[in-house]
Amino acid sequence: MKKLAAALFSLVLVVSLAGCSIPKDDVLDSLGKYESKQFFTSGGFQDFTDYAKYCFDSVDFSDNSYFQIITESSRENLEAHIDDFENWVQAVRDTDADNEVVVNYDFDRSVISDSDYIYIYDDPDCPEFGNYNVYYFDVETNILYYFHNNI
Repeated sequence: MKKLAAALFSLVLVVSLAGCSIPKDDVLDSLGKYESKQFFTSGGFQDFTDYAKYCFDSVDFSDNSYFQIITESSRENLEAHIDDFENWVQAVRDTDADNEVVVNYDFDRSVISDSDYIYIYDDPDCPEFGNYNVYYFDVETNILYYFHNNI
């Protein structure tokens, strides 16, 4: 019985660790090769928050099927997602001030401009900001900011 319990525990552990790996990201890949990245995560198997910054030399958006230039409505949508994301960062801060997302979250909304690009995916099965991926590309710095929440 102990061997069965140990085997089941090992199986659950392997499956949970596999679920925490970063999946292939077609949206990120559509931008080409990045020069550097910083990726921070909080949470575990089901509930987690990710924040990342990818630095590029240059990106050509002319044939990109994901990214669109920011409009007034997409900017409002971006701001709403960032509001939600920052609320979760604050919630994590309240329970774990040393968490890597809390310590490293440094997004400054003042960089958002009308010449930047955005792609937002909201999971239709998780309404009200339950599960989303936000990709915001700042053309002045060539930095892609990635905000992910699955709560």
